[in-house]
Amino acid sequence: MFGTIIRESTGPLVLGALLVFTKSLGLKRKGEKIMLTETQKRVADSLEDELIQIRRHLHQNPEIGMDLPNTVAFVKGKLIEYGYEPQSCGDSGITVVAGKKSGKTFLLRGDMDALPIRELTDLPFKSENGYMHACGHDMHTTMLLGAAKLLKEFEAELDGQVKLLFQPGEEILSGSKVCIENHVLENPKVDAGMMIHVFPFKGFKAGQIMPTPPGTFMASADWFEINIKGRGGHGSQPETSIDPINVAVHIYTALQELSAREIGSEERFVLTIGEFTGGTPGASNIIPETTVMKGTLRTLKEDVREHVKERMTAMAENIAKAFRAEAEVIFTNGCTTNVNDPELTAFAKESLTETFGADRIVAIPTSTPLMGSEDFGEISQLIPTTTVLLVASEENINLHNPAIVFDESVLIEGAKVYADTAMSWLKKG
Repeated sequence: MFGTIIRESTGPLVLGALLVFTKSLGLKRKGEKIMLTETQKRVADSLEDELIQIRRHLHQNPEIGMDLPNTVAFVKGKLIEYGYEPQSCGDSGITVVAGKKSGKTFLLRGDMDALPIRELTDLPFKSENGYMHACGHDMHTTMLLGAAKLLKEFEAELDGQVKLLFQPGEEILSGSKVCIENHVLENPKVDAGMMIHVFPFKGFKAGQIMPTPPGTFMASADWFEINIKGRGGHGSQPETSIDPINVAVHIYTALQELSAREIGSEERFVLTIGEFTGGTPGASNIIPETTVMKGTLRTLKEDVREHVKERMTAMAENIAKAFRAEAEVIFTNGCTTNVNDPELTAFAKESLTETFGADRIVAIPTSTPLMGSEDFGEISQLIPTTTVLLVASEENINLHNPAIVFDESVLIEGAKVYADTAMSWLKKG
């Protein structure tokens, strides 16, 4: 329902934002001109600069996990400034509701947490605290704040209600579950929802919009650790010890055979050991008592997920036993697959195409689901949802890279995608 962007040298998004509400708000046209109120002009004139400043503040002050006190205080302050009454969802989640009319409710979700990595960009507002918004959650939070302001300014035009969720803990796959446990899908009852994720895509232009395909779009994820207990001893007498590093290596190799020998070639899953700890630095002549491996398992089907987890446990325990050691497999956290509802996904694509123009809507450059994971999947199992990707970097670089830089010109685009999808869906009834 939002209009095509027109840029001017005096204000990059002034005219573009002035066109935002043409269809959804029924603004009057005189010839080719749009007659706007002074309030609407003020919102349009101020939005882009405000969002850039919000994003830079969030980027420079990242927090991780479920403990986001400064981020939460900042976001709540903005929401209060916009006229909302923020509600807590667990310790660090925030919800607000736009719309006074009864009817259906549409959920917009943006994540707020950063990553525990040191930033390597040259940005003047780079983080200095050892954490970084390398997955673009500062962008998502800012876009959702932009949508919140737009929705509040034109609240009377909403044909229902929009619930906005500012979520913590996505990177540790905990935030969505906590918010669900704290009734985020109730009061008012949520009927459908969406999320946006910024993405770097070489060969595409910043600001292009990628509605994702229906069905399973992102893999489930399980974090695990394998603890191996042997018997420590002197490196010159391994026969008197039980070497847990040797046991761990055999377990590691066996786990890599699962995809080749126990799961059909038509199924996809990824098992990665990303952390391997054994021994004490500076004590290379000592066989350690224990070794720990940590990693992630990602699958696209629940039956494959459960089978692989069962086999991981059995293989680790029995291989360890064969070497007179002990092994324990612990699955520490996880989330389900992220599933796009076919009807909602088709509607979102159609609405965004009408709003932004067919040239702005592009297909995701892969025919298979992504093996990355999103804890929004927990919500997608309970209500119809869809995911929209937004090109925010034209560089050949991955998310979570400490040198990634996102294009701030897409902030207003994300705000409009959020608000357009919600308003259009409510309008269709």
